[in-house]
Amino acid sequence: MASEPALTGNFQCGHVTYSSASRPTYLSNCYCTTCRRLSGAPFVAFAQFSTKDITWTSGKDSLTTKSYSEIAERCHCAECGSPISMQFKCEQEFISISVGTFNEDSIKGKLPDVTSHIFVESMGRTSGYKLPDDNVPKYAKFTTSFQKRLDNWKKALMVDGPGLG
Repeated sequence: MASEPALTGNFQCGHVTYSSASRPTYLSNCYCTTCRRLSGAPFVAFAQFSTKDITWTSGKDSLTTKSYSEIAERCHCAECGSPISMQFKCEQEFISISVGTFNEDSIKGKLPDVTSHIFVESMGRTSGYKLPDDNVPKYAKFTTSFQKRLDNWKKALMVDGPGLG
């Protein structure tokens, strides 16, 4: 007998649905230009999961993948255009899913608190949004630990392979 998922989610149209065998390991708010333009909001709240814990329960064929940069791919619903996830090429074992797609009634247990605000320097003045004074670390770009991992990945590609792109 399959165990009950830790949470489920879907897009606005309901065509694509997913479940997760675990709660996210952490939550992060991203203020990068791409996230803001894709969402139409001042930031996107992402939750990181182990890729193996996510199951697309319906509509998987409606997922479209697009790269807006050399370091990550994003998934959208072809039916309604809703952005769903982001996966860094240097972290294929993890997937970040937009918290706004969670079915709140399905969440088992407590979600982790937000651990970082990233790309805060990209926010600009046009959003009219002020960063919260919440004692959560704020980073001009990526967190220090992720930036190191990304830099090492890029170095390995330049040495061992054809490079980025």
